[in-house]
Amino acid sequence: MARRCNRGVTMTAAKPIRILALDISTNPGFAVLEVKRLKSGPRINIVHVTSVSTTSQSPDSHRYSYIEAATTMVLHEYGPFDVVVREHFTGGRNKRSTQTVFGAWAVIDTALGKYGYKVDEEIPPTTVKRDVTGKGSATKDEVEAGVRRMLALPDDFMFRTDDESDAVAIGLSYLVREGVIEKPKGAK
Repeated sequence: MARRCNRGVTMTAAKPIRILALDISTNPGFAVLEVKRLKSGPRINIVHVTSVSTTSQSPDSHRYSYIEAATTMVLHEYGPFDVVVREHFTGGRNKRSTQTVFGAWAVIDTALGKYGYKVDEEIPPTTVKRDVTGKGSATKDEVEAGVRRMLALPDDFMFRTDDESDAVAIGLSYLVREGVIEKPKGAK
């Protein structure tokens, strides 16, 4: 049976879908998930997960160039994508943090546009947390634990940063929202 996603992507047993999930900040996380529909249920594989780290000691122009380059690398190496999803962001702790996150958004959107993509869906942070942990106020550690449970990741699988596990959580939340996978037991 086929399943139609928001962007018009049809999920079938024959053709997997590829999702690029973005946790955008000045240290963004990128997750590439591939979903295959099997008779036994969907199988989700992490194709690639990474993050980049910038420092406030560098000029913003250098930070943004690096973020755009990292985005371009992910697009080039792991595309094509059926869906691009990111966490929704409205404001940071202060004016400066809001400015830098929106700067990172702009250069990521620029890289996406060069490859013919745009963000298909934005999911609020509390929704992402609720979808993977059952709790909208979950901590970073709880989000990672939820991701590990949902994907049955082995103990030796390591996320280098919480930006990486957050990016995977965003992709999983998208799949929950689309009805492709179910929320973990106990999640509301």
